[in-house]
Amino acid sequence: MKVLLINPPTKKAGVPSIPPLGLAYLAAVLRENNAAVDIIDYDLERSKFDNFNDAVETYSPDIIGISALTLQIDNAYSLAHKVKKISKDIRVVLGGAHPSALPEQTLKEASGAVDIVAVGEGEMTILDIAKGLSYENIKGIVYVNNGQILKTPPRQAIENLNTLPLPARDLLKIKKYRGWGPLRKTPTTHLISSRGCPFECIFCSEKSVFGKSYRVRSPENIVSEIKHLVDTYGMEEISFYDDLFTLDKKHVMEICEKLEQEKITIEWKALSRVNTVDFQMLETMRRAGCWLISYGFESGSQEILNAIRKNQTIEQCVAAALMTHQAGIKFYGFFMIGNVGETEETVIQTIRLARKLRPDYYQFTIVRPDPGSYLYNKYKDAIEKAHVSWEEYYAFSSDNSIPVVGTLLSVNRLLELRDIAYICTNFRSFVKGFIKAALTLKWDLLLKAVNILLNKEKAA
Repeated sequence: MKVLLINPPTKKAGVPSIPPLGLAYLAAVLRENNAAVDIIDYDLERSKFDNFNDAVETYSPDIIGISALTLQIDNAYSLAHKVKKISKDIRVVLGGAHPSALPEQTLKEASGAVDIVAVGEGEMTILDIAKGLSYENIKGIVYVNNGQILKTPPRQAIENLNTLPLPARDLLKIKKYRGWGPLRKTPTTHLISSRGCPFECIFCSEKSVFGKSYRVRSPENIVSEIKHLVDTYGMEEISFYDDLFTLDKKHVMEICEKLEQEKITIEWKALSRVNTVDFQMLETMRRAGCWLISYGFESGSQEILNAIRKNQTIEQCVAAALMTHQAGIKFYGFFMIGNVGETEETVIQTIRLARKLRPDYYQFTIVRPDPGSYLYNKYKDAIEKAHVSWEEYYAFSSDNSIPVVGTLLSVNRLLELRDIAYICTNFRSFVKGFIKAALTLKWDLLLKAVNILLNKEKAA
């Protein structure tokens, strides 16, 4: 059995490419079970996308597995149709965050080019497909039979993550990835130490794949992978790509202690929440090589935080920022504009909080109702009426194509408020904002920013 796994390119230029670890895990499991497997990452090597037909004909796979985020789904459909033109006998399996969130819709939009949608974690699913099990006996898939869309029972999440082999990074051009966010050292790569998140943020769609059940790999298993990355690939920095690295304090402390015991010198960064850290943990993380933590502060309005079910307080945001500064770790502040109930006054509160917290790096994004999130499901009818294409589903977009729900503020006004937020929190952005305002004669934006800086713009 020959399997070709593909990561399609994103539609938007400038989106950073990170290693497709999901596909690398699938490849490792398949290879461990004697299947021939290869990976093509067109998101990294977009120039080769036009040569897709040649690659398929050369490899001659029995199964092609395509993983797609929302930004990639249109290109995933395009690839699937190309496959069927080459040979209708090649089974096309589509998985990843977007198909997992909207499996039936994905099959319909694929117009017959996709045979199976794999929902959730895909390691055991792709293995069952490669073994040739009949579709009705494969858990966690949606497929078409005689024109009817059928769905099998959900597949249980993998409880013991230690049973998974290390991702097949040898099938990737691993040193070519830069990854998202600021870097301290290169080469760098990503690593997943846990899966799942128990929190209920209404904007999040991550549960579509890994679910709510929080599962961790053992510290020994994680550190052995880090040693492998250092010894085999010369990695000098690691990005823990877990949804929530710091949920289990004991687990974090044991990872850090193991790194120190093994005398592994490597810098790393992780995603966190403000209500899952304390000073002891942060200090231990810094000693073990952590130099950057990303926090989702989201909003400076407690009312907004409650509305989006963030389950954190403004006081916790302030405390986490202070402790992280004191521990000597830099931090990235994520803020959202356009949440349910958002007004200009609550945006000003968010800007003021960002200035108070003093993150080393900032990011202000327009809220996007991702497929699979509570926000998307609640406003699905309104989103569909807006006729927004999947390729425009981009939280960092600079145009007015973003679907906005739950607020009376227009997309254009949210984009202006985002500009104001950057002007108020970053000197470089202030200079760029001044020039932009001058060129576009939008002096009202700059005046509003200056008033916020001078505390003349009062937030509710």
